[in-house]
Amino acid sequence: MDIRAHVIALNEDRARVVSELRSELDATAGRERNQEETTKIARLDARIDELDAEVREFVARETREQEAATLREQSLSLFGAARVDARDKREGDALRIWLRDGAKGDLEIDLNAAMAERAALRRGATAEEVRAMAWDASSGSLVVPTNMARSLFEYLEASIAGFRVGATTISTTTGENIQLPRLLTHSIGTQVSAQGVALGQSDPTFAQTTLSTYKYGQLAAVANELIADAAFDLGSWLGRDIGYALGRVIDADLIVGTGSSEPKGMSVLTGAGTNAPITTGGSNIAPTVEKFIDTVYSVNDGARDHGAAWLMKDSVVGTVRKLRDGAGGTVGAFLWQPSLTQGVITGQPDRFLGYPVYTDPNMAAAGSNATLATFGDFSEYVIRTVGSPVIERDTSVYFAQDQTAFRGKWRIGGNHTQNSHLNNLIQNV
Repeated sequence: MDIRAHVIALNEDRARVVSELRSELDATAGRERNQEETTKIARLDARIDELDAEVREFVARETREQEAATLREQSLSLFGAARVDARDKREGDALRIWLRDGAKGDLEIDLNAAMAERAALRRGATAEEVRAMAWDASSGSLVVPTNMARSLFEYLEASIAGFRVGATTISTTTGENIQLPRLLTHSIGTQVSAQGVALGQSDPTFAQTTLSTYKYGQLAAVANELIADAAFDLGSWLGRDIGYALGRVIDADLIVGTGSSEPKGMSVLTGAGTNAPITTGGSNIAPTVEKFIDTVYSVNDGARDHGAAWLMKDSVVGTVRKLRDGAGGTVGAFLWQPSLTQGVITGQPDRFLGYPVYTDPNMAAAGSNATLATFGDFSEYVIRTVGSPVIERDTSVYFAQDQTAFRGKWRIGGNHTQNSHLNNLIQNV
């Protein structure tokens, strides 16, 4: 299957359904809808959600296959097929020996190399730049990421919204708390009109943000027959399984974590310097266009001009895509801009009020005191990782089932550094 062509076709189908939904909304605007019209609108909404989910499923596949093919072509061009194939065989053999007997202790998966490799690829790095990154002159060997590292990073990136919305990521070798400066107030210049008058002094004020880390883990049981089967790519499978499982639980905490015994989530905005949240005016009142506009202009102006984006739950997006630019969002032009390139490499997500929209299942659905949307510059949010994920092996846990247990572990945390760069729209009084 040509995944790219399929994703484009899905987006075209999605745009068609959105157009049909808008036509139905236009036809029933300003009057009470009958049961047939209400049912049709609900059906079209559900179909858009189905297409969104299918596009997201193919996003990961298309991205992995396109980038993997490019990396493979560059490696072959730089080092030749014989050396690349030999390296892949050495990696596969070494991994299978470890999977069978764990002779070398725990297995640390170097995600930093995989992250650097993907970042270079996405910024259009030349073959020479890839060569400089992938070649260790001191040892004369390839130091590109392993297939397991690539697979693990791909699934972590797909599952964790912070990696997609542009949060800042730092990696440390140890896990003790670290303090990052947080700007509370800027210094302000002064003006004097007379000669010889000293300029006044105004110093910026700072606070501190504590970045702690927390341990996450996943246990996977694998039949020993699969470990012995040389035709089964166990490394990539294990990377996918552990990456998906770790990504889901980590993502939840990086979105809604309280900051106590877990990271503080991106949508959890409290403390000095926090913007007053925008509220809908009641727990059963849906947000109007004006409330979303208020949210945009409630954040620091620099944040609006520096990669600002929306983060919402899919069900909230279903409401937002019906909003218009007149009469409280009930008449006029629709403000939602569907993208035909969503899910395609170098493509763009849908936009609302001119800003890209990202979705995550851990954001709240509509309801009393629900955070319907977080808006702003997500680069002010810092995700901290400690080293690389580690995989441990144990043959005793599932001995009776003739299985080997593999446990993936990773320490990670997150916190805000500049609260004025993000704000929430909340459905309450």
